[in-house]
Amino acid sequence: MDRIPSLSVVIITKNEEACIGKCLESVAFAGEVVVVDSGSVDRTKEIAEAAGARVVYAPWPGDYSVQRNRADEHARGEWVFQIDADETVSTELAGEIAGFFASGLDRSNAAVRIPRKEIMFGKWLRYGGFSANLLRMYRRGTGTWKGKVHEHYVTDSPVYAFADHIVHDSYESIHVFVEKYNRYSSIDAEQEFANGKPFRFYKLFLVPLERFFGRFVRHAGFRDGFHGFVAAAMIGLNYFLRYLKLWEKRYKAAAPKAK
Repeated sequence: MDRIPSLSVVIITKNEEACIGKCLESVAFAGEVVVVDSGSVDRTKEIAEAAGARVVYAPWPGDYSVQRNRADEHARGEWVFQIDADETVSTELAGEIAGFFASGLDRSNAAVRIPRKEIMFGKWLRYGGFSANLLRMYRRGTGTWKGKVHEHYVTDSPVYAFADHIVHDSYESIHVFVEKYNRYSSIDAEQEFANGKPFRFYKLFLVPLERFFGRFVRHAGFRDGFHGFVAAAMIGLNYFLRYLKLWEKRYKAAAPKAK
């Protein structure tokens, strides 16, 4: 497949040596690939450079949207496609992207929404609300990233929709699952604390249960079998940790200081 000169693929990273190679291989069609790294201590940088990517350093600001907006500034192409290191572009999606530019659709649209296929322990989660349509490809300067965690791109410009998938194959173990949600819950708790949100005891139990049943029952996660149960349970755990960490922050802030 010929390269697309006007397209810059941008990947934000930290310690992604286990998956960055596969990701980079799947986006070789881009005119350039930029890896924006926040201080990896593994082989992420070396793997990326060996694959032909341009690696730049940007310290982690504690906010995903801030980092993504910073990352956009390093792109040279007219169009930006932000993909995560634990995601890959399917062969079918790569062909659809090439067709988008070859047909001139890039001139009548300013952004593209792309479906994502969620893989957990090697199984595609078809239910449970894990399927997503993500606005990841856009003409530079037509919008902005918002949200400290679970960030999203916001634009008032026309949005096109692709049919083929980004593949998200991140949860290869419970350890990784817990590690990610531990990080996400810390960011969420910090934001709620900074916004003055009070800790409510009932939320510590009711919200995790509601999120679990929402994924497993309302969104039919049970149809994915035990994989669906595990995924829904981990979502509930994320909210339990979030409110527990908010309680911790409120407790420490109110406790009298030792003299």
